[in-house]
Amino acid sequence: MARPVDLETTLDVLAAKGEFEAGEEGREADVLQHLLRKATAETVRVRLRRINLSEIVHALENGATVRTGDQVSAEELLTSPPELEQHDLHETIGCQLGATNDFKRASAVELALEGLFLARKISKLGSDDGTMSYG
Repeated sequence: MARPVDLETTLDVLAAKGEFEAGEEGREADVLQHLLRKATAETVRVRLRRINLSEIVHALENGATVRTGDQVSAEELLTSPPELEQHDLHETIGCQLGATNDFKRASAVELALEGLFLARKISKLGSDDGTMSYG
């Protein structure tokens, strides 16, 4: 199951396939990164607008972290941070996006996390092993 974290790897392929204006030469990666962020933020705004994500923000502001990446399983992503299990927020996000299994729910939660990061409500740090931590 593809997750939002997988989209980053497509940027290099798109840069080689796309055509850019002469004034954008050398900035292809930046332009594509901007478009990906804009599309992600808009998707979160439209699809998750009825869900109160403040519980995620509150948990992460108080020291919890959520690790994600291609080596992080759906189960691991869905059980972190444990503080959110009592709120059924992961289930609510998954239902809003039509996620019918853990893989799809993990993708939905990751989309919500990325949206919160893009809205500057939480932070995101990358690591040398290819994982990212939202906090």
